[in-house]
Amino acid sequence: MLDKKTDAVLRLLINDVGESYKVINKNQLLAKLPARLKLDSQGLSGIILFLKENDYLDVKYQDKEEICLATTVKATSYGENEKNIVQKANIPALQVTFLIAGTFLAAFFGALVAVFIGNLF
Repeated sequence: MLDKKTDAVLRLLINDVGESYKVINKNQLLAKLPARLKLDSQGLSGIILFLKENDYLDVKYQDKEEICLATTVKATSYGENEKNIVQKANIPALQVTFLIAGTFLAAFFGALVAVFIGNLF
């Protein structure tokens, strides 16, 4: 699992670049990222280097202004796997109450039937 900044950069690159090589201006890439991430050019270069070393990106060349890169199959599968995360079910409190009460009543009547059958023999 990637941190928030790396995840945001990777998702942006998956959407903008794809699996074919494309030349991207770093300043335009930084402008597309949310301001709350507070990334600068050096931070972006570090994230791209990290993604390259972990086989999420394939970089042909990189200079101060531009970078030529393509995303790999690993990056695409990461984006697809994050979409398939199972979320916890939201069960209303009233429904939980009925489930607990129903379980209790079923156990009580089951024990009552067992005692009744035990007394017959």
